[in-house]
Amino acid sequence: MELLLVGVASERLRALLRSTGHTVRLADGPGEAELAQRSGRVDVAVCEADFAQLRRRLESVPVAVWLPTASTAAAAEALEAGADEVVHAGMGDRELAARIAALARRAPTGAPPVELGPLLVDRDRGEATWHGRRLALTARERDVLYELSRAGGATVRRETIYRTVWGYAMTRGDRSVDVNVKRLRDKLAAEIGAPVAIETEPGVGYRLALSQLRNDAVTEL
Repeated sequence: MELLLVGVASERLRALLRSTGHTVRLADGPGEAELAQRSGRVDVAVCEADFAQLRRRLESVPVAVWLPTASTAAAAEALEAGADEVVHAGMGDRELAARIAALARRAPTGAPPVELGPLLVDRDRGEATWHGRRLALTARERDVLYELSRAGGATVRRETIYRTVWGYAMTRGDRSVDVNVKRLRDKLAAEIGAPVAIETEPGVGYRLALSQLRNDAVTEL
């Protein structure tokens, strides 16, 4: 796995990732990170600062935010701003490595694109389009949209979305799916409007509603 650490001062994190067999490259800031991506493969980027700028420059790369100390407020802020994952110094080595590895599993895997009318979601190319116009989504938002799209209008359980997108089981109280669905809803409403919406099945999960789709079945992917 090719990891890019952007402005991360933690020697512990660098050593841990290298010890678990990953290739680790360093970048001082978003500009250098963008050059690194152009010159080679980047599976995951981890940053300690300048997240918003990095997110814009590495649009198709999963980005994790590193926090030197544990902070639920800072973690929520990063997730709401579009981070795909948040890791912090209070985590044990095993959890840190597992979370970043799970994030890397979202790299292109040969998953076929999903096309529902004018909506196309292509994980391998790292894009989602509406009538051929690219939608400005983060990697995590696009993956959530992919899971909802491939269900064809059926309801997908929150736990299923988490397992397939995040790569491991959802813990009690984790709101990552809800946060990403809210951001995705807002962006779809702003960029597409009424033809596409994400509906909630209370106590179950979410389903993608296109005007031509009317299927309320619950599916396990």
